[in-house]
Amino acid sequence: MAVWPHWLDNPYLPNMIDGLRTEGLEVSAPHILSIESARLHAGDWLHLHWSTEAHTSHVRWIYEARAAAFNRQLQILKRRGVRIAWTAHNLVPHDDPHPELGRSIRKDLLALVDHVFIHFPSAQETLAAEFGYTGPCTVVRHPHYIDSHPAPPSQLAARTKLGLPIDGFVALSFGLLRPYKGIGDIIRAFQKVARDQDRLILAGNPQGDVSADLELARADPRILVCAKRISKDDVPLYFAAADGAVIAHRGFFTSGSALLALSMGCPVIGPEVNHLVDLAGGQRLYPVELGVDGLALGLAEARAKAGTVDRESMRSWAGSYSSWSEAAARTAAVFRNGADGH
Repeated sequence: MAVWPHWLDNPYLPNMIDGLRTEGLEVSAPHILSIESARLHAGDWLHLHWSTEAHTSHVRWIYEARAAAFNRQLQILKRRGVRIAWTAHNLVPHDDPHPELGRSIRKDLLALVDHVFIHFPSAQETLAAEFGYTGPCTVVRHPHYIDSHPAPPSQLAARTKLGLPIDGFVALSFGLLRPYKGIGDIIRAFQKVARDQDRLILAGNPQGDVSADLELARADPRILVCAKRISKDDVPLYFAAADGAVIAHRGFFTSGSALLALSMGCPVIGPEVNHLVDLAGGQRLYPVELGVDGLALGLAEARAKAGTVDRESMRSWAGSYSSWSEAAARTAAVFRNGADGH
């Protein structure tokens, strides 16, 4: 089988590929799909992940041409008896310059696939409502990241190393700093409720035009901007320092960011929709309405309850939610047995 696109910077793909190989499957991850396609035979699988996202372009005709060529390629593979699966990480591409085109391309993809992997049960209903997809689906819960990073230090040690106040409330926005992540709303919500000793950390590489948001953040001494890629070993440091990880994404479907936060023992502040519904419970999620006012209420609740959070229990829950070996075994079962849903 082949996995595409070759986006191995996202830890999901290398972890899943390793798991599938452990399950005994022969897996390739080609840079150029057209070359690998020639090696696929009847009964083989092409497992797609962020395929539409790989074709986006601000220039509409380029976007259309890439998508049309890809669709033709899939149709040729189907005629040759190659089976196609897609993992529904996103309902539609993030920050899509032509969202109506992206939605149409996603619908075309779902008309061709033999199987869809989803990360939470209600995703199946959403795919049916949004795109009319009623074909086979398998729920493969998004695995935790506990084993992907060192164990988090104590909050005291983390804050000391990052130069943060010991007693204040600390909120964290972690990951790529992109327009769809609502960074401006997070900043304004924080400023609405923050006290002098409170801090907001924005940690991650900027991608896309977030210059206005970063300018707003840098004007406030209570906001720490770490506009860079955070090393794997330093990831736990930021989550250990924080009392809550804020997710204000517009249009998210699955949230690997939420699983990362819970894996580090850090509660999530975000909307109780899609994947976060499956992760909610206990003190794992402070549910909010998106927008400045809703996020501000969530931040205030997280600050009020920060002293009661059992971070080790949260990590334990994340560890029992799903592992890479479990996810790979469930995925491999479909590839071995055919496209029927589970």
